[in-house]
Amino acid sequence: MAFQYNQLVPVLFGNGAIDQLGEKVKELGCKKVICVYDGGVKAAGIAPRAEQSLKNAGVDYVVYDKITADPTDVLVNECGKLAIEAGVDGFVAVGGGSSMDCAKAAALLLNHPSPIEQYFTAPPSFYECCVPVIHVPTTAGTGSECTQVAVITKSEDHSKPSVFMRSSLAIVDPELTLTVPPTVTANTGLDAFTHAAEAITAKGRNPRSELLAKAAIEKIAKYLPVAVKDGKNLEARYELCLAANWAGIAFADTDCHLGHNLADGISVTFHTPHGLNCILVNPELMKLCTVAVPEKVQVVGEALGVEFTGSESAEEIGEKTAAAVRALMKTCGIKGPKDLGMDRAQFIDCYKMAMEIDLGLRLNCPVDVTAEMVRDIYENVYDNYN
Repeated sequence: MAFQYNQLVPVLFGNGAIDQLGEKVKELGCKKVICVYDGGVKAAGIAPRAEQSLKNAGVDYVVYDKITADPTDVLVNECGKLAIEAGVDGFVAVGGGSSMDCAKAAALLLNHPSPIEQYFTAPPSFYECCVPVIHVPTTAGTGSECTQVAVITKSEDHSKPSVFMRSSLAIVDPELTLTVPPTVTANTGLDAFTHAAEAITAKGRNPRSELLAKAAIEKIAKYLPVAVKDGKNLEARYELCLAANWAGIAFADTDCHLGHNLADGISVTFHTPHGLNCILVNPELMKLCTVAVPEKVQVVGEALGVEFTGSESAEEIGEKTAAAVRALMKTCGIKGPKDLGMDRAQFIDCYKMAMEIDLGLRLNCPVDVTAEMVRDIYENVYDNYN
């Protein structure tokens, strides 16, 4: 079977890398950019540092700082309008996945008519932006800086369709993650884990994606508990930034699969963080995947430190791997749906939304998925994580 792999976005990685932002933006030919970030990035002193680098390089800028979690089409359209009115020739997103996804989508509106909603297509259509888009992530999780996916929330029904376009450069600076709170550190780090686990088990997997994803899981298993406990541990933050970036590159090749359908079903119903939702369903997803690819689920388990004898059945591989995922979740303080106050019947009913969301993701699952399977997964997620 032939396969293809790509490096979609060049990456500048290292402590203090943000200070090169201005020069890199200038190298891309930008004279005036729009900086996209949220209030937390500004309060943490990260946005001013980025802006100072732009000033030092003689790059003019305007600011759009209204980003919220799960950015809506309303924010994207507003950001795109400001960018057009200001006459910018580039976008700089500083923040987590929400800022980066909003910037990607808003940049599309510089050479495509508004509103953004008309570019939510299934199957996906891929677009090219007419200006550079530079991403500076401040969390180690989404990997959005190196993928071609921008997930946007539809304000009318809270569903999460995507716009597909790639950015121009990622600047990954572990120092920017030192102020991320423990809960966000856990949710984003485990989000990166699910990207890697789904990349390894997806139908679209390839040898390079597995290599990167396995290495990412090994780093997450070792360093995420450290960073959750001590956010100022720069070594842990450095390794987690590498892990998140590698997981992003891996799933940019392979795409994710059913776990993200399941997570989005929870997001639409309970409005809980994306990374939390992805990890809640992952143990049961790994068990399901052993029906088709037990050897790949074993790769995930081994990366988590599970020792296999070689005599395990597919079911035993799934159970061992699921137990290891749950152990990592508990070490990082992740609560289950019951402890989060989610109603059991309402939680299980998420299967209806999951079956409606992004058929392409579901088809990338190694197992032929039915509504009954999805309902059973939600039921097991609720009952088996205590």
